[in-house]
Amino acid sequence: MATEKTPDWRRLTDIVMAVPEKVYEGYNSKVGYDNLTIFGKQYGWNGVAWCVMFDWCMYEDAGLEEIVPKVASVWVFSDWAKKNGQWSEYPSVGAWVNFGNGAHTELVVGFDETYVYTKGGNSVQAGASDAGQGNGVWQHKTERRSARVTGYFAPRFPDGVCPPTADPKDPRGGKPVASWRYSKPSVAAPPAGAKKAPAFPGRSYFLLGAKNKHAKQLQTWLHEGDWGPRYKVGPSQTMTRMDLDKVKALQRHYLSALGPADGLTGPKTWQYAWEVANGKRKK
Repeated sequence: MATEKTPDWRRLTDIVMAVPEKVYEGYNSKVGYDNLTIFGKQYGWNGVAWCVMFDWCMYEDAGLEEIVPKVASVWVFSDWAKKNGQWSEYPSVGAWVNFGNGAHTELVVGFDETYVYTKGGNSVQAGASDAGQGNGVWQHKTERRSARVTGYFAPRFPDGVCPPTADPKDPRGGKPVASWRYSKPSVAAPPAGAKKAPAFPGRSYFLLGAKNKHAKQLQTWLHEGDWGPRYKVGPSQTMTRMDLDKVKALQRHYLSALGPADGLTGPKTWQYAWEVANGKRKK
């Protein structure tokens, strides 16, 4: 029996919502928060304002980086969207909102008739104040008709499925809905004979010290593939330096595809670990 494929927009939103809300930047007494994050490292430009970079990294984690411009400016992606017929005055799930005419951006994760719900990087926790200097990944709600909302970049997804949208004339063909709010999906194991690993949950699950079921799943694959140093006890739900070394061993072996061998787990490393552990790829 065929199973229904998860739409691109939904996979993206699941990844965005899985990113833990917390401070991601380093801090020192001379400059305050320093803009150094895992997202800047992933993007390839660290130590600078990273709100747009966060948006792009989420699309890359979902394997959708080809449909969005790799830029670090709200003005630039807004102009790109307008030139390419992907600009809207209405929110839609997965859209990049332009706040304050280029001041900031976050990704739309829901909306109703009154508010747009977003999650973004280089922002502050709702209700907090840091004199305008963002430091982490947080969720917010903003009145849709607020002067702060300039508009939305609404990407066209490769599978042709329009996400929930409030745009009555959405060029992607979707019918407008009054509201859409996120609910966490159930996690199912891939069916027998599957060609891909379970959906990649997001890079933050595999940082040093992270504790979760996805870390244990990755460790199990690394153990079964016999990568790096051997466990004395076995896989656990906590990412340790040994686990990062095991990831590095996998990355060094497939350096042209997975490099650099930095121990950071992204979508390709996740997929390769699964493939070797399940006999889909020769070591």
